[in-house]
Amino acid sequence: MNDSTHPGNGWNASDIRGPRKIRAVLFDLDGTLIDSEENHYESDRILLARRSIIFSRKEKAAYVGKDINEMVRRVKANYGLSEDEQALIDEKNALYRNIALKSSRLYPAMRDVLNELAFRKVPMAVATGSNASIAREILESLGVNKYFAHIVSSSEVSHGKPAPDIFLEAAHRINTDPSAILVFEDTLYGVEAALSAGMLCVALLSDRNSMNALLAKKVDYLVAGGPDALDTEDLFRWMGAFLRPNNVS
Repeated sequence: MNDSTHPGNGWNASDIRGPRKIRAVLFDLDGTLIDSEENHYESDRILLARRSIIFSRKEKAAYVGKDINEMVRRVKANYGLSEDEQALIDEKNALYRNIALKSSRLYPAMRDVLNELAFRKVPMAVATGSNASIAREILESLGVNKYFAHIVSSSEVSHGKPAPDIFLEAAHRINTDPSAILVFEDTLYGVEAALSAGMLCVALLSDRNSMNALLAKKVDYLVAGGPDALDTEDLFRWMGAFLRPNNVS
């Protein structure tokens, strides 16, 4: 991996793993396309406050990157909740939906990425740990749902991230070989899942130190500081070597 630094504190791998072309792109949703951390925290806080449990942001950090099913399983066990797991998931989803539809923010740099890929006619899909129908509503409210051929939720596969299942299912739905897919992710679990699926990966990490050195060497393009720190001009220059012009073979 070439660790040369670029403006906007990203860097890339000029010696990408073999002569590959990007024929489709997958996006994680929360923390990658939309700034949703506070919305998820608030829905979790209310869920547990209804049960007289104080839930801090520090405690929430332990669940970041996990899909909703895994998050609820862990919360149920950690706080000794006796309620039905699916009932808790449904309540959490309802709380999150009400909050997210009012206050979700699409990262500006990611809108530029979507526009560029749409111009090049590159198929796109979302692979998220969140509820698919809620994800679709949020993307519609932000005016970008039209870009995505599919929205795949971890509830539709056997194992959530860091297992590769959700990305492999998305690849199947868009009829693209995993080796020709580029994934945008913001968490360690998501990056692990993308690499395990044999896909290229753009890692948009809010904390560069959150990725271990071994995994960092395998990432194809790494940005410390999250989507708000992404230098799209630099990213497009890098992507240009691997994208088919206007989707022509």
